[in-house]
Amino acid sequence: MTIPPVHLPVLLEETIRHLRVRRGGRYIDCTTGLGGHSTAIAQAMGEDGRLLCIDQDREALEFARTKLTPFGRRVSFVHGNFRELATMAAAEGFEGVDGIVMDLGVSSMQFDRPERGFAFGSEGPLDMRMDRASDGLTAADIVNTWDETSLANLFYVYGEERQSRRIAASVVRARPLATTWDLARAVEQAVGGTRGRNQIHPATRVFLALRIRINGELDSLETALPQAHRLLGFGPASSSNNQTAPDEELLGGRLAVISFHSLEDRIVKQYFRRESTNCICPPELPVCRCGHVATLREVVHRAIRPSEAEVARNPRARSAVLRIAERLAEPAASHASPRGA
Repeated sequence: MTIPPVHLPVLLEETIRHLRVRRGGRYIDCTTGLGGHSTAIAQAMGEDGRLLCIDQDREALEFARTKLTPFGRRVSFVHGNFRELATMAAAEGFEGVDGIVMDLGVSSMQFDRPERGFAFGSEGPLDMRMDRASDGLTAADIVNTWDETSLANLFYVYGEERQSRRIAASVVRARPLATTWDLARAVEQAVGGTRGRNQIHPATRVFLALRIRINGELDSLETALPQAHRLLGFGPASSSNNQTAPDEELLGGRLAVISFHSLEDRIVKQYFRRESTNCICPPELPVCRCGHVATLREVVHRAIRPSEAEVARNPRARSAVLRIAERLAEPAASHASPRGA
């Protein structure tokens, strides 16, 4: 009998609260994984709500489909990468939604199964593809065929690994590498063995860099953010039903993004800041020429991080960062005006 994966959704309470899930609302989970956030949204949106669950990992999506069976046809499932968010949402009739969540990174199912090759806690093949049905590069392809300089650049740019050159040289010397343990040993030979109790294993950043590159994670995020932004609509402030009174305030839809490393968080932070600003002209220009108007509002200006209690329950949550933005009505385009006007 297959043991179901253990899944502890990160920053769950904070995400649902700030996403402001209401009864009868329409929501999209761009990275459904094992369905932790999706389940909480489905429970809060009630019988009149609708939820679209997307994931590029077919195994995880099927697990989530089974988990969310009690919610019936209120929940739809699409296998795909959220870089195609707009297309998938339109096909399922999800436009002008009340909330979108992106929980970036690796799910428990991916991380805990040695055959997926995402971790070195157990020995497995060097794969790391989130969509194993794809014909994309595997980690084995990269570490066994890329030249030393390309490997060093990869480890430095995507893994922020300061000893990238030494590690790349060690990887090339150790070829061929077939398993996660082969790669971890090559890193250890370059920079030493397991670090102190409160420090990460020396191979952690190398594995991170490979995973980001193989799955195009940063490109997908940069592509998906403006699509999610455009999909956000406006809904009634009342949560009692789906009817809107003529004078009732309409609330902008919200986008919640949970990231797990600085490269992801930087992309989200910069996008939210730019789209929350009325002018993005160079500071030396006395008059605004860009015509850019803010269409987002940062709900929480400081990133939300897990509590000590959550980290104690789920150590994988320690690096999580949550940012929330809300859609604003778009004012009519204006002519050039003094900055700050």
